[in-house]
Amino acid sequence: MQSKDEERILVELKRSSGFDVFGESVRYEWWVDNYQKIKQELFYAGNGEKRQIKSVYEVGCGSGANLYLFEKDGIRCGGIDYSENLLNGAKKILSSNDLVCDEAIHIPTDTVYDAVFANAVFYYFPNEEYALEVLEKMYRKAKYAIGIADIRDKEKEEDYITFRKKNIENYEERYKDLPCLFYPKSFFLDFASKHHADIKFTISDVKGYWNNEFAFNCYIYKRE
Repeated sequence: MQSKDEERILVELKRSSGFDVFGESVRYEWWVDNYQKIKQELFYAGNGEKRQIKSVYEVGCGSGANLYLFEKDGIRCGGIDYSENLLNGAKKILSSNDLVCDEAIHIPTDTVYDAVFANAVFYYFPNEEYALEVLEKMYRKAKYAIGIADIRDKEKEEDYITFRKKNIENYEERYKDLPCLFYPKSFFLDFASKHHADIKFTISDVKGYWNNEFAFNCYIYKRE
């Protein structure tokens, strides 16, 4: 059973990472549920069976909210994030000694983790070439699986922009220097095919999260 302090820590970690754009998008139960779904997919072996994951690395770990939950489940963690302020916050609550302040494209691949994932990160990348290089390094760093959650869906791009303009005051001015990269599912299908890996798409269904209808998740599994 979670303590009130643990609930408060997780909510604040999520809030500090920007998950409070609309309404009540930072509620403890919702984000624990989302964590459990990510964990379940990373544990999937690609053949209908489950694999025990003992270590997880997060690209764009921010203040460490996801890794906080993984560590509480006894899983060894590491991560990388370009924000020194957020990473300093992560270092205060995580026991990991593998937290790096750098761009995603500079993921160190010398140390391998069972699973590597990124959550709500890929849409910040400047272009698909950059994203592909990050994906390649994630794949090299992972022993079994990689996961990318909250990917902006290219098919929903126009609907996304319309929604944002309707719900965010001065949207174009506020976000003019913050482009959002959308991906077709073929981007990930081609990558999996190239590496002869199994691939699985899931819907984005974080409770109360405004972005669900404009996003999808992708998990790629190495074949043994």
